[in-house]
Amino acid sequence: MTGLQNRAQPLVEAIEGQPSSPDVDREEWLHMYEQMVKIRTFEEQVNELYQSAKMPGLAHLYIGEEAIAVGVCATLRRDDYITSTHRGHGHCLAKGAVLDKMFCELLGKEPGYCHGKGGSMHIADQETGNLGANAIVGGSAAIATGAAFASQRLGNGRVAICFFGEGALGQGLLYESMNLAQLWKLPVVYVCENNLYNEYTHYSETTAGDIESRGPAFGVICVRWLGKRSPESTGFSRPVCAT
Repeated sequence: MTGLQNRAQPLVEAIEGQPSSPDVDREEWLHMYEQMVKIRTFEEQVNELYQSAKMPGLAHLYIGEEAIAVGVCATLRRDDYITSTHRGHGHCLAKGAVLDKMFCELLGKEPGYCHGKGGSMHIADQETGNLGANAIVGGSAAIATGAAFASQRLGNGRVAICFFGEGALGQGLLYESMNLAQLWKLPVVYVCENNLYNEYTHYSETTAGDIESRGPAFGVICVRWLGKRSPESTGFSRPVCAT
C-alpha cells in the first residue's frame, strides 16, 4: 500500500487542518481515495494486459467511475450484497476483492475467484457478498432483488445493492424488479451509473423521457448525485442503507 499512500499525499495535504465532514471523517476520506486509486491503477494494468493480448476475452474498464463504487460500498457491511455489471472490476474491488485473485481470474488462472472460468465479466465472491458480475445488460436486477427478499425473510439485516448502467433502463426486467421491491418493501438499492453512453451510443438516442422519473413511478425514492465524488455517494447511500 506504500505506493497508494504516496499517491494519496496530495489529498492529505489538501484536507490537513480542514474541518471534517459531519458524515465522513478524515480517515474515511483517505481510505476512499486509496480505494479509488487502487481501482484506477488496477484498470490501467488490465488495459495493458488486454492490449498486449495477454488477457483472454474482453476488458470493459471502470476508469472514471471509481467514486461511485467506493462511495456506495463504504456504507456497506462485509456481508451485505452487491450485484455488478459487465463493467464490474471496480465494484468487486470496492466490496473487498483482493488484487491477486482478481488478476488470476482475468487471466484464466485456477487461483482466480471463479477458478479462471468466469473471466472479466463474471467475477463473484461470496465471502464479500458479491453475487457476481453479469454480461447481460440489466441481468442482475432480479438477482439483487431476490437477495433482498431472502434478507427480509431471514431477518438478517443485510441490504442488496444493484449496480447497473443507464443502458439497462431499456430492459423490462429492471422495472419488474423495482415493482416487486416496492410492493414488498425490500432492502435493495438500485444504483444507476450513467456514463452517458450505451457502449457507443449516447443515452439520449435510446432512452426516452427523464431517467430520474423511472423509480418514482413505482414509489421508489430517487436521488441524483455527482458520481465523481465519493463523499456524495456515501452521503446518499448511508441513510438509504440504514433504513
